[in-house]
Amino acid sequence: MPDKYALRPTDLGSRRKNDDFVFRFNGHDVGRTYADGTAVGPRWYLSIYGINLRGPLPEGLVVQGLADDLAAAKAAFKANWERLLSAGSVKFIHSKRSGN
Repeated sequence: MPDKYALRPTDLGSRRKNDDFVFRFNGHDVGRTYADGTAVGPRWYLSIYGINLRGPLPEGLVVQGLADDLAAAKAAFKANWERLLSAGSVKFIHSKRSGN
């Protein structure tokens, strides 16, 4: 079965925003991206979380970063996530969550 990637709105309760998302991989929440204003305009923050990282980690790996737009944030997340997977550096630390 091929790997399944998904993006869902972050569940912030009453603070839900249209520019805040959770990255999902095979049913696991594994990262987040959200837009925030900066002095140069909106930027998308991204992070990988919800896993134990075990070495050796790929050189130049980005676990937290910035992107200019949502498409770039998704591409950066996927590229770094796949580097972690191929290096065998991922161990899930929480159970699968049902999507909202």
